[in-house]
Amino acid sequence: MTTKANYSKMIHLGAKRLGYTDESDYRAWLESIIGKRSTKDCTLDELAAVTKKLRALNALENPHDLAMRGATNTDDRPTPAQWGTVEKLCKQLGIKEGYRDARLIAFCAKVCKVTNPRFLKREGMQKLIAALNKWINNTAKQSTNTTPTIAKEAIK
Repeated sequence: MTTKANYSKMIHLGAKRLGYTDESDYRAWLESIIGKRSTKDCTLDELAAVTKKLRALNALENPHDLAMRGATNTDDRPTPAQWGTVEKLCKQLGIKEGYRDARLIAFCAKVCKVTNPRFLKREGMQKLIAALNKWINNTAKQSTNTTPTIAKEAIK
């Protein structure tokens, strides 16, 4: 279980990454979120809410994403840049859950022949990135091709 001290460390780290290095700016920011100027005055639920917000702002690593990515210190594992590219492409496609989204997992199983993205090797990750790019391009083509058809039908 996460303690108040651990939450406080995470909040200070996240605030620093967001650019709140000045003490008064940090306290004003914290007050705008939870109504208190110090983490010492907060309950565990309030501290958890702040860390959740920091994760949503990408100021803290999400432990679920780290577990999904697996060890990246071996030569055959995908690089952090590849994971970042997949995350960016997923956002473009409207896949909000990222690596945990059922659509991406099913797509990965079809394209890369693995049951979950966490089992990908570098070569499989390259295939996944290429397939996601094709998916984005096909979606863009379909949206441009259907617009004139709808306009023609509206005229009739």
